[in-house]
Amino acid sequence: MNLRQAGGKVPIHTGGTLHPYQLVDFPSRKVFDSLYSKSVGASSRDKYWNVLTKRAAGATLDDAGRPFGLTKERVRQIEAKFLRLMRQHHFESKVS
Repeated sequence: MNLRQAGGKVPIHTGGTLHPYQLVDFPSRKVFDSLYSKSVGASSRDKYWNVLTKRAAGATLDDAGRPFGLTKERVRQIEAKFLRLMRQHHFESKVS
């Protein structure tokens, strides 16, 4: 499942058989920035934020990436990394 299919929510893969995904709210910009603070520079975080919010709003890979000169594959990679980071953040916050 991807951001576009989740209808504005973030699908967190739980690994369950009956309910393999849990839908959670899209993070605030502050949480988003903290997820990427160690691995991505500020200018790229702005680009990623815009691409991912467009995807969550229903944009295709091509439509989300075109304004930034990104290919569909690069948008898919950005989204996949975001989903991994969100899964890690979600399960860490449940433990705390």
